[in-house]
Amino acid sequence: MIYELSKENVDLAREEVLALCVNKEFEIIKNFLICEGVDYKRLAFTNNVFENIFVSDKIEDIDWEKYYTGDFCIRCNITSKEKELAKIVWNSLKEPKVKLRGSKSEFHFFYVQDKIICGRKIYQREEKFHLRRPDLRPGFFPVSLKPKLARALVNLAGVKKGKIWDPFCGTGGILIEAALVGLEVEGSDVDELMIRAAKDNFKKYNIDCKLEVKDSRKAKVECDAIVTDPPYGRRASLKKVVIENLYEDFLKNVYEFVDTVVLMIPNNLEVKTKYKVMFETEDYVHASLTRRIVVLNK
Repeated sequence: MIYELSKENVDLAREEVLALCVNKEFEIIKNFLICEGVDYKRLAFTNNVFENIFVSDKIEDIDWEKYYTGDFCIRCNITSKEKELAKIVWNSLKEPKVKLRGSKSEFHFFYVQDKIICGRKIYQREEKFHLRRPDLRPGFFPVSLKPKLARALVNLAGVKKGKIWDPFCGTGGILIEAALVGLEVEGSDVDELMIRAAKDNFKKYNIDCKLEVKDSRKAKVECDAIVTDPPYGRRASLKKVVIENLYEDFLKNVYEFVDTVVLMIPNNLEVKTKYKVMFETEDYVHASLTRRIVVLNK
């Protein structure tokens, strides 16, 4: 398959796919990733998915009948080449029919660097993340993660079946996205107000989730991975907690029973842990706040 990655954050988009990939062999060409075995409908930062026809430095001699169903159209990132490419496909088909809109066989050609990437479009991301914006939920808190980013964090954990625990669940945004891709979910938070808000949100989306007031520095929950956005700034200061100590004590606790942790960390914060950093990228929030998305593993 060919995955056209979102240019919002190509590194994040790439790792999101690879975390779910069965076959770890891949090729990356700019914002195109070629690999196999991913449930692409759950991806957040992949725009389109194509059946791989060829990746080459020239137009290959292809049996287009193999990829053709009823009608076709050509799309190319260099529009001046579309007529030439359409002629190649047309001449190779027994009963060619062109349909510019809503065609059954939409062939895409991308001239990228010194390569030509060609694929038949099989999926376009249709997930309406904006309909689950935090401010549209009954339980709302201003610093809640956007659903699209929350989904990506869930995918970075690489859990295809199993349970995700969010020990700083807040109003439940991460757990909502995990549940919507079919994972079991459990959440906890030291703030009872947050737990009540999360319960209201889960009711809205008909999600079954165990929620409890717990201290992440002491709690133990059986799960396949932790995906979380720990408090920072004002929310943490209200609890009179030193941020560095909170993160380090939490990671020290969960190291004993969880292999994979995906979390957000303020960019100006250095956290000591036994975990190994497997992946790291930045998420710009606003002028005074940039955070790191970090994947930890033993």
